[in-house]
Amino acid sequence: MMERLIDRFTRSARSHDQAMESLDEETANRQADILARLAASILAEGKEGEQKLEALSLSPEAAVAGMAAVYLLPYNPEHALSVLRRVAQEPTLLGFRAGCAIERWEKGEWG
Repeated sequence: MMERLIDRFTRSARSHDQAMESLDEETANRQADILARLAASILAEGKEGEQKLEALSLSPEAAVAGMAAVYLLPYNPEHALSVLRRVAQEPTLLGFRAGCAIERWEKGEWG
């Protein structure tokens, strides 16, 4: 069950990033909703879920790592911010979005 959720999260993170890069707002919003539900299901498994998202945040794919880090922020902010800072160095829309997430977190505007 958990591996299926992780696989779906990974695929959805990729799809979300592709939709954002191509400015396909409808698909991006749909994937964002899917990601939120998947992350909630993963995190509902407690420590195991957090550990699985932490593992995903170490993915060499910036889109997957960044999205996992976003959902880890409330659980492990130090680790998540470290990942987001790495992703923010990407010269893409993904890097920009990671920088925005960091800024919102640091200003206390998250959630």
